[in-house]
Amino acid sequence: MRNVKCVMFALIACSHVFAADCRITSVQWQSEHEPYEETQVQALVGKSCESWPITRERILNYYENRGFLAAQMKGAVDSSGVLTIEMERGAAWVWANPENMDSSGSKPEVFRKQTGIVAGNLVSPLDLERSDMKLARLGYYNPVAPVQMFRDPNRNRIIPLYHMQAAAVSEAYALLTYSSETDVWEGNVNVSLYNILGTARDLLLEGYTADDARRLEGSYKEPWIFGTDWNLIARGYFDEDSSERDAYGELGISRDIGFDFTVGVFLGAGSNRKTSSLELAYVSLDRFVLPRSGTRFNGAIVWNMDRPDSLDNYLKASAKFSRYLPLYGNWITRFSGAAGGIFPTDADLDRFDYFALGGMDSFRGMDVRFMRSRAYGYSEFALLWQDGYDLSIEAFYQPGLYRAFVPDHGWKREHDYGVAFTQYRGNWSVNLYYALRNGENYLDGIIGFGLKTLF
Repeated sequence: MRNVKCVMFALIACSHVFAADCRITSVQWQSEHEPYEETQVQALVGKSCESWPITRERILNYYENRGFLAAQMKGAVDSSGVLTIEMERGAAWVWANPENMDSSGSKPEVFRKQTGIVAGNLVSPLDLERSDMKLARLGYYNPVAPVQMFRDPNRNRIIPLYHMQAAAVSEAYALLTYSSETDVWEGNVNVSLYNILGTARDLLLEGYTADDARRLEGSYKEPWIFGTDWNLIARGYFDEDSSERDAYGELGISRDIGFDFTVGVFLGAGSNRKTSSLELAYVSLDRFVLPRSGTRFNGAIVWNMDRPDSLDNYLKASAKFSRYLPLYGNWITRFSGAAGGIFPTDADLDRFDYFALGGMDSFRGMDVRFMRSRAYGYSEFALLWQDGYDLSIEAFYQPGLYRAFVPDHGWKREHDYGVAFTQYRGNWSVNLYYALRNGENYLDGIIGFGLKTLF
């Protein structure tokens, strides 16, 4: 028995040595093949035999996401290192019209357009997964189950089958903040109507008021104008502070590019200027409410022109991003940042030409729209604890800098930090946050209380 064990051990050891030393010396095809797999497989010559299964999976994934769902690839390496391969792609499959198994609250043609899946295009499981994530973060729907693929028995078609229920996504939101340092109360009311009557039309209105400032802004989206993939967007605002008033309106078009990108072009006119702008957005978040992973990016370039006085024309550029990364269990990190600038830097500007900074959308430790700046930048690190879709608690730190407004000069540093709390209960949510800046006394920060209802 001991001798038998010794022989078996020797055979196993030899097989391990052989596997470690196994090299692919040449490739022999036993079927028709395309230049793609020819190139991929030929690169294996001289490499370890263990690299063959990895290449095989890469080739099959390549064809699977180009309609060839039944593609098969068999291969074996003999003792001399010759890799013999047999490839069979089969027939290509195309998409049928997407279907939803639940009540989406949207018209069927609207839902199909929102999926991004086009009937007649080659089937791609990767695109289907990205489509499912896009619908989940859109906010119009609550995903009930992962998307599925069903075969049409009569044709080479695949029916993408979604499980999306209508969500109460329209909202009314009121936020009240108080700064104990400046003794200033501020109020903000937002009303957002999404997917009006299931048509993907959106209407957003926002009002802001403080002791010496008021602002009213809104936007409206008309989707897929004239049967194209372009959306028509109208937006504008009226802004007033203790010394000036400013009114501005824009009209533009936007469209989705793939499943994650959106591009928009706008023309606008204000109290003393005309503008043209280009905007780009990227969103790959995993969901609409309390995201746990993914990225969001928004960038805009605005050219201000045709000014009626001696003030200069100028370029205004800004960008903002955030990245969510799960850590462990309910713990999540968020990395964020933003930057903006006006060029040329010596342009003569009106007060409302400058960036308005302060509040939850920029420097959190400042009052809302607390100061104006020609240029700014900040980064943020936040540690979050989330309990599903219902509760989020976060601590954040936000270092940054900005160009001081006249009569001050030069760059000023900013350090904001604090905590935030969000609790959802059905269609209601409560938000609290407390933020400090630049070493303030712990009792001199800004406290905010928000109440939101979904309908």
